[in-house]
Amino acid sequence: MPLSYSQLRRYRTCPRQYEFSNVKKIPWGISEGESFGSSVHNALKKWGELEAKGIGLGVGVGKRKKDVREDQMGLFAGEPHPDSPSELTEDKLIEFWHASFIVDTYPTRLEADFARKRGEEMMREYYRWWASSIHTVVAIEKSFSLEVAGLPFSGRLDRAEETPEGILIIDYKTSHPCTQEEADADLQLSLYAHAARDMFEKPCTALLLLFLSEEGIVERRTERSASQLKDAETQIRLIRERLEAKDFRPTPSLHACKRCPYRGICDVAAK
Repeated sequence: MPLSYSQLRRYRTCPRQYEFSNVKKIPWGISEGESFGSSVHNALKKWGELEAKGIGLGVGVGKRKKDVREDQMGLFAGEPHPDSPSELTEDKLIEFWHASFIVDTYPTRLEADFARKRGEEMMREYYRWWASSIHTVVAIEKSFSLEVAGLPFSGRLDRAEETPEGILIIDYKTSHPCTQEEADADLQLSLYAHAARDMFEKPCTALLLLFLSEEGIVERRTERSASQLKDAETQIRLIRERLEAKDFRPTPSLHACKRCPYRGICDVAAK
């Protein structure tokens, strides 16, 4: 069965965590952070699908609007334009957020209301980011499967846009922004570059980690050279060999164990 990147990340974080989750299949409850992230992704999925229907400058998957009229530019100027489609508004995005918000993972109504309000501010910041430039959507929540170094993977691209240079892959994050160095070495983005190369007729010329918060949007833009993709294949080959050998030796650390859903049952969890 193909691995997802989340499973691969779990193994890289700690092979014991992967064993508990994917081999022994011990269930764990979804955290508030995971729930919040899912709510954000669901809202932006609905927004992207609205774009992809041809509303505004985003058009159907795999298609492109060749000419952009000058009177359409107001749609992306950050202010309402008399010719702008009524659907692509900040209020519509907020509506999507409230419809997507997962409430039942929060222990109290107060905490749920706080998270809901925080997400609303995030959507406003996303809308300002979105309205600042022209976007040509070619894929929203696009599933893919591929094989890298003999290991099958499946995954999903949050968003893909066509630019004059090629394809831009955008991945939404609700965590604390990583450094540029971390983005340049991110294995997940390398897998996305592999997938995009196979999925689209144009080259994947850029990858963008888009960190959302109520304080603003942080971008980490990167790209992948042929040598970087080769290095990613080497990393995955080593992981494949360890998986085939059933190497589930734990690698406890304060950072990893603090976030591990199995820390209560693991006999080597760092305290």
